[in-house]
Amino acid sequence: METKIVDRMVESPQLAVSSQCPMTAALEAIGGKWNLICLYWLGGGTRRFNELRRLMPDISQKVLSATLRTLEANGLVTRTVFAEVPPRVEYCISAHGESVRPLIEAVRTWGRRHMNWKETALP
Repeated sequence: METKIVDRMVESPQLAVSSQCPMTAALEAIGGKWNLICLYWLGGGTRRFNELRRLMPDISQKVLSATLRTLEANGLVTRTVFAEVPPRVEYCISAHGESVRPLIEAVRTWGRRHMNWKETALP
């Protein structure tokens, strides 16, 4: 049985920017509660929807779908649909999404330090 790719997002450099402020543009692209977490897990390789759900058990199906759509619309994630029965959809971080990796690592490092601080500083 041959697998055929039906739909593959093409990265578009002409995405609408609603603000001239770089901070606003960044937060619009990656500022959602789950966006960086989703990009973190996709940074490890191509994943399917249910695999992402297992990796992020606190996210609902509806919110994960919306998060992936937002990341795809911002050119950070690529979605591939395979013409199979049952249909198979895979998500991977795009080349533009890879540029967020240093930020993800910095946030993760700070988060670890913050957790350690809370353990020692708070009663």
